[in-house]
Amino acid sequence: MTLTEDLMSLYRVDSQLRGLRTRVENASDLLAARTRKLHKLTAEHDEKASQLRQLQAQVANLEGESTDYKARIEKLRSELNASTNDKQYRAILAEMKSLETLRDEIETTQLGEMEKIERAEAEANTMADTVSNQSRLCEAAKSEHEECTTAVGERVGELETERSSAADRMPDAVLTVFEEVAEITEGETLAAVIELSKKDRDYTCGACHVTLPYHLVVNLHANDTGIQQCPNCDRILYLEAAEAEA
Repeated sequence: MTLTEDLMSLYRVDSQLRGLRTRVENASDLLAARTRKLHKLTAEHDEKASQLRQLQAQVANLEGESTDYKARIEKLRSELNASTNDKQYRAILAEMKSLETLRDEIETTQLGEMEKIERAEAEANTMADTVSNQSRLCEAAKSEHEECTTAVGERVGELETERSSAADRMPDAVLTVFEEVAEITEGETLAAVIELSKKDRDYTCGACHVTLPYHLVVNLHANDTGIQQCPNCDRILYLEAAEAEA
């Protein structure tokens, strides 16, 4: 096999391997993103549930205070009915009115807190539904990730063996350039030379479409023992079959 054929072979298997790994990475990223969102939603729901419990405790305390005031007022009412002199009557009546005012204030506060509880319960229920839906999305992403990992796992192993074999056929210097360009271009390592005008010696890089110096095309036609790179995007250039034979 010629160097170009070896390069194409390595490029094809490298592209397949990167594609499969990207599928697994995408599935992993999706699962991670959905899991992060689930944790965020769960924390928000837990905070709302905590606020709801605090409101319920406050209402329970207010209910207790209101009950105590009512009991005290009823006791004073009995004492009022049994009072024997005007001074005692006025003192009991004044205390009753004071306690009734406090009782009314507590009941007003209690009504306001109960309205807050209703709103908090509605919000907590909505958030619980959101958490449940997100949990289902996480389970779906987890299943997809497991299926994807299982499906491509064996094929990845095969391709890694093929890639290693193809890489072994490369001269060390060429392989080094290939790996460097692959890293820069995310696997888009090779680019075909595009002939726009043979007469005008007008050729461009098939990847970035920048005009190529003519001597690079001449070198590609002259030998197949070295590589030529696009001066703009650094991709390794190759001639299409028809162009190579021309």
